[in-house]
Amino acid sequence: MAKRSNPPKKRLDPVELWIGFFLVSYLLFPGFSGYSAISPTKTWLFCGLTGLLILLGVVLLARDIRMRRWEKPRPSQIAALAFLGFTLISAALSTVERGNPWFDPTAHEAALTVSLYVLLFLVVSRWGMPTERLFRVLFWSLTAFCLVCLLQMLGGNPLGLYPGGLNFYDGYGVIYKGAYAGTIGNVDIVSAFLALAAPMPVLRSLGQKPRQAWPCWALALVCLGILIWIRVLCGLVGVALGAALCLLVLCPDRLRPRLLLLLLGLGLGALVLLFFVDLPVGLFHELHEILHGRFQDSFGTGRFFIWRQMLDRIPRQLWFGVGPDMARYSGLEPFIRYENGAEVARATVTDAHCYPLHILYCQGLPALLSWLCAVGLALRHWVLARRDRAAAVLGGGLVCFLCAMLFCFSSVIVMPYFWLCLGLLEARWHHLRKEKEYEQKG
Repeated sequence: MAKRSNPPKKRLDPVELWIGFFLVSYLLFPGFSGYSAISPTKTWLFCGLTGLLILLGVVLLARDIRMRRWEKPRPSQIAALAFLGFTLISAALSTVERGNPWFDPTAHEAALTVSLYVLLFLVVSRWGMPTERLFRVLFWSLTAFCLVCLLQMLGGNPLGLYPGGLNFYDGYGVIYKGAYAGTIGNVDIVSAFLALAAPMPVLRSLGQKPRQAWPCWALALVCLGILIWIRVLCGLVGVALGAALCLLVLCPDRLRPRLLLLLLGLGLGALVLLFFVDLPVGLFHELHEILHGRFQDSFGTGRFFIWRQMLDRIPRQLWFGVGPDMARYSGLEPFIRYENGAEVARATVTDAHCYPLHILYCQGLPALLSWLCAVGLALRHWVLARRDRAAAVLGGGLVCFLCAMLFCFSSVIVMPYFWLCLGLLEARWHHLRKEKEYEQKG
């Protein structure tokens, strides 16, 4: 697979130091008020940490201009800036009466939050580098996170995150509302984060001897076990679909046609089986009904209900949406879950549970196209640089995360990792290009 390794980097530069501190503090610090206040805690922490990174970026930019090392913005950076610009226009034109499209510490992604995402990406893609030290920091932080999850799943309450006397199994509507795990919170967001993080140790260990690789595989298996335990399908679907794409991209060129035929055959066989056999499992039963043209709003734990409402409304606000993170105030009907004809749950629709659709509904078509352009360019660079180990690790994690986010809601608790990995992948690609140009000149 990836033969090239990261270049040695003995001196710790400021951006690398910031990324390492961010990976540890933002992932592992849940605040002091438990899960009830974890969203505003993470929001303010993200704003503070990213503010420091932006100040650092301004200093580095001034230094580069003074030393005449100014570089023109790259296509992915221009696309990210366009995404930011259309998001700000959407916030300015929002006609939703309630809420604040610019900033809300209890919301998921208002305009200020999206602005910080893009600025984080710009600084990291210009001055960052995915070093061996950063991968080690990520893996040790991920190990600590998994340890907290495992202790919770054994019935404990490490860090006192659950309400007094309660534990992980009192969630899912049993005693208290919602289900939470680890130092992240909502299990949907936990599953999206694990979809991003779980493939990285495996991809990092490919080509290594078993004695060196087994800790990485053990960590990945623990992540997968937690994904299964928390019973959130979006993360498992993300890992499964992302793993198939990773195999196609990272496998030797001579094996790719056969692997593609194998995956297509398995996919077609699964569809045929589901068409003729109605398996008594929620997801498979719903897929069986969909293949027969029978759709219900309750499918996908209410996602079809949310998607139908949003798709009906999008043509009326196609260009700039309802405003960043204004879905909750845009007049969507609440989702109601029934069991045996009785109402058992009612929830306000705050997110599309499909990130591209969420951007389209909240920020409009130009913002979605800009975001897709930035992501598409980064994934193209992943494919072109697939023999480089660092690029393979970052691209594989991003692909699995993007697949998971087709069915998960976005949040300031998890999206910074996406933009951070996107920036590191772009930084690595630019470094490889400069290295290649230098070799050709030499």
